[in-house]
Amino acid sequence: MRNLLKSGAMAAAIMAGMGTAPGWADNLVLWVNAPLASGPDAPLYAELKKFETETGNKVEVQAVPHMEMERNLFVAMSGGAGPDVMALDIAWVAGLADAGLLMDITEQSAPLAAQYQPGPLAGGRYQGKQYALPLYTNNAALIVNDKMLAQAGIDKAPATWEELRAATVAMTNAEKGTYGISFGSNRMGAFQLYPFIWQAGGEIIDDAGKSHVADPEAIAAVDFLAKLYTQDKAMPESVLTAGNWDEVHAPFIQERAGMVISGDWAISAIKKNAPNLAFSIHPLPQGKKAATVIGGYNLAVRQGTASPKAAFQLVEWLTGERSIELMGKYQRLSATVAATTPEAIAKLPKEMQPFMAQAGAGHPRPVVASWSEMHGVFGNMWDAVIRGKPAAEALAEANAEVENLLAR
Repeated sequence: MRNLLKSGAMAAAIMAGMGTAPGWADNLVLWVNAPLASGPDAPLYAELKKFETETGNKVEVQAVPHMEMERNLFVAMSGGAGPDVMALDIAWVAGLADAGLLMDITEQSAPLAAQYQPGPLAGGRYQGKQYALPLYTNNAALIVNDKMLAQAGIDKAPATWEELRAATVAMTNAEKGTYGISFGSNRMGAFQLYPFIWQAGGEIIDDAGKSHVADPEAIAAVDFLAKLYTQDKAMPESVLTAGNWDEVHAPFIQERAGMVISGDWAISAIKKNAPNLAFSIHPLPQGKKAATVIGGYNLAVRQGTASPKAAFQLVEWLTGERSIELMGKYQRLSATVAATTPEAIAKLPKEMQPFMAQAGAGHPRPVVASWSEMHGVFGNMWDAVIRGKPAAEALAEANAEVENLLAR
């Protein structure tokens, strides 16, 4: 890896215009996921210039592909190098914090907490301490092929589990090779099923660190979804092998599946590959209550940075209300409370509005150090159930594995 070492603090006063910028300025290294710094005209750079002008600090941006970011951060920071500030998938926060690689920002962030949506804010918290603030958020919603829904004799998108199953079955036609809904295998399927556990009134791991993986609510949710494939034959065979979003989206894009559960990242894929497909996006159908699963990226500060004050200042700058306009330029959703007002939602592109409208029902995945391994356990459980293992049996086995990971 190149340029992993931080530049170090500047030892000179900075003069700006007619006034005096802060007496001492810092050079900060910022790692971001590559799409945010895709070229010299990326909106992030203009925002950072404003930060530099206001504070006198300098920021060097390094773009890292999503699939390489977590590994590169562990390697670099474990060796005492790495960025001062980094963008993190919210699922990575606990592991990095548990390893002692993130700066505790609990005290600095406390006065700011009210400006962030509770779900995304919780995604940056580990064992009662805040280690990251949300840069942007996303969640999973229901994407519907409007033509296929109408042809099935249904005049509105499903809003409950019962309506979801009815629509899924109605759009399934073995002779035509069409199915009601596309779903993923293993880890992809697990991500799609988490909201249904919460909707059933269940939990995965509670705030006290206790596993609820084998609770009746979780069993009911997994059983409901699995039977759409095993009993109703309303999912395509790709549910057994779809291991990335392209494969999950493919049956929907090809108009072989009438619905798909995905995030805002699906919009560009659909428009690119099926520009004439008439589709609409809706909050996830709800069970006992509404719920969706939160994704997105946070910003965190490296433990041991030579510029902790300037680094947190940058985090605050990029994640505050400025993020509404900045993330809008990327077709992403700000994680601030101000972004959830009716006025702010109305300014979003039509396809993005349902995601923000259900943001209040968002849940982060459990913020535990071994979550990546637990997610794999859920993926294996899902694969077993869609291949015929009873949900209660598969979840009991998964619960034992999760409890072992928690104990470790």
